Order: sequence, then C-alpha cells, then structure tokens
Amino acid sequence: MRVLTLSNSPLDASLGSGYVILGYADGLRARGHEVDLLGPPDYEPLHGLARGIRYKQALGMAAASVRRVAREAYDVLEFYGGEAWLAISLLTRVPGRRFLVVCHSNGLETHCAQVMRGAEEPVALQHWYQVRHEALFAWGFRGADAIVTVAQYDRDYALRRGYKTSRQVIAIDNPLPEAFLGLQVDFERGPVIGYCGSWLPRKGVDLIQRDIPPLLREFPAWRLVLVGVGSGFRAEEHFPADVLPQISVIPYADRETDLRSLYQSFAIAIVPSLYESFGLSAAEAMACGCALVATRVGFSAGARDGEDALLLHEPVSPSLYGALKSLIDDEGLRERIARAGYRRVQSLLWDDAITVIESAYLCWLAELRAAESSVDIRRS
Repeated sequence: MRVLTLSNSPLDASLGSGYVILGYADGLRARGHEVDLLGPPDYEPLHGLARGIRYKQALGMAAASVRRVAREAYDVLEFYGGEAWLAISLLTRVPGRRFLVVCHSNGLETHCAQVMRGAEEPVALQHWYQVRHEALFAWGFRGADAIVTVAQYDRDYALRRGYKTSRQVIAIDNPLPEAFLGLQVDFERGPVIGYCGSWLPRKGVDLIQRDIPPLLREFPAWRLVLVGVGSGFRAEEHFPADVLPQISVIPYADRETDLRSLYQSFAIAIVPSLYESFGLSAAEAMACGCALVATRVGFSAGARDGEDALLLHEPVSPSLYGALKSLIDDEGLRERIARAGYRRVQSLLWDDAITVIESAYLCWLAELRAAESSVDIRRS
C-alpha cells in the first residue's frame, strides 16, 4: 500500500499523539508499505500563528491532500483530527476514486466536546469566527470510508452517533513502547501517589485539588508527585499551604527513561480525567507496577473494577478520596490490583496493532475498489 497520512498533532514522539502517529507510520513502513507523513508545519498556512488553528488546518489539509492526489497515486489517505472534514468532503467526491479515506482518530473531538459541555458552565461565543466545530467534524467522520479509534470507548461513541456501521469502525488499543513491557518491578512501594499529564480541566484536575488535600492530611506519610505539568505550574496556586510539603512537582519527564523510573516509585497512579481517547499514562503506569485509580474513560473504561484498577463511578468529590483511602488502608488490595494491571497491559504490542490496521486497510480498500468496479461495469 501507499499511504498519505496528515496529522493535526505535532510529529513529536515525546507527545502522546505524536508517539502513536509515528509508531503506525514506522510499523507500516517496516511491513513494506510506503507512508508519506505530513504534520502541521508541512501543510498549515501561516504556521506558527496562534490564531485560527482549526481553520488553518482544515484549509491546509484539504489543499495538501488534493494536490498530492492530483499528481500521485495513493491507496489510503489517512487523517488524524476532525479538522480533516473539508479534505474528506472533497476527496470522497472524486469520480471513480481508487483510494480509501480513513479517519484515524487520536480522540473523537465530538465526544470530548460533548463530555466537557456536560462538565462546564456554558460560555457565550463573543465573535462570529468562534464557531463550534463539532457539526463539521461529525460531517467528516460520517463522510469518511472508515474510522479507527484508539480505544473501544471512542468506538462505542462513534457507533452510537451513527458515524459509520460496525464494520467500518475499529478500535485498536494504543501499544506501549517496548521499553515499558516486561519490566522487572517491585510491587512493594513507598507511600507515593503519582499523577502524570497536563494540568487541564479535561484531566480532572479539579477533583485532584478537592480530594487530595484531605487525604494528605489524614495520611501524613503519603506524598503526591505531579509529573509533566509544565514549567509554569505552581503547586501553591492549586493546593493549600499546609499540604505543600507533601507535594513534589516534576515539570517534564522523558517517556522512555525518566518516566519509567518515576512510575516505578509510585504506589498508586491516578488518572481522574473527564475524557480520554486512550490515556497512555494509565497503561504506562500499570506496566510499571502501579495500582491505578481512574475514571471510566479511554483505555481505563475497559478495565475490571476492583481487579485491574479501581474505577470511579463519577469524577466527583469525594470519589477519588474514597478510592485512594481504600488502597492506602488495604495494602493487599493495592498489590493485587497492581499485579493484575501489570499483566493486563503486557498485550499492548506494536506488532499486533500494525497487523490489525494493515488487515483493516487492505480489506476496506478491496471492498471500495470492488464496489467502484461494479459501478463502472453498470455504467458501461
């Protein structure tokens, strides 16, 4: 196959989305397929200008993909991001096309928007250009030939919304880096709770701010470590002064070196997100022997509550406090969950993921071309 991939995310392996996109491109190339990969700097007009990114990406993806298709032959056009709606609309109208158009989602933006609208106060739009893009994104998802999601959680949403049929939507759990698999871990850990991720409302940080301080007061030997929150994060702006001595902040950590060591120092990892397409930090923490406390989103939605992880029924206080207290009070439960979670993620292999997506693309492409050939025969 020859594949043209356009991504709305930076092609940076240190970022979750970039890691996934580059992993699939490299995996398909290793199988002998040709993959041309374009990131925002390659197609986005006025790249670097902070305003109107979704508009620029929609126009840039459309222009770049149409130009490529006009001069080169591709079997699959693969788009990451709802901003591909315009490109999809144009490409699927090409008469007699022989190429497949796929939305390979690192997170269905419409799903995230629906979840966040239910969690936040509505904000009035101040300007004409502040358009909510969900309708356009949904149009693109429906117009594509197929959708690939990174967890069953988003696939279920796509099917509920009627974007495609069950045959046209597949879910492939994000594989873990090889460096995270088969680790020798010590399940006896010090009293540390860890959080890894950006400090954003979508990540459930309000729940952390509400539930962690009373927990630290009740268990003064325990600490909270915040990783990857960025250099601008100040713990004193989010937590009371009396618990600050029990909180450590590590603004950045390299995924395949520092991050593994940090995870292996956590007894418990928390992922209280309101929405995750997958939530790579949950799987990484499990692979490093942490007991996971998480909401029922992304990869964690498929975990077995009380076995692989402790799952919060709702991301509301004091649910996080209660789950953490149960693991602190019951060391045996914490270790059983940590061991089961470790076993659960050992199957997240890149080779398996590439096999699934390769087979799906070849199957969908054959069906598309067979249907187009039938149309040509009827016309003749």
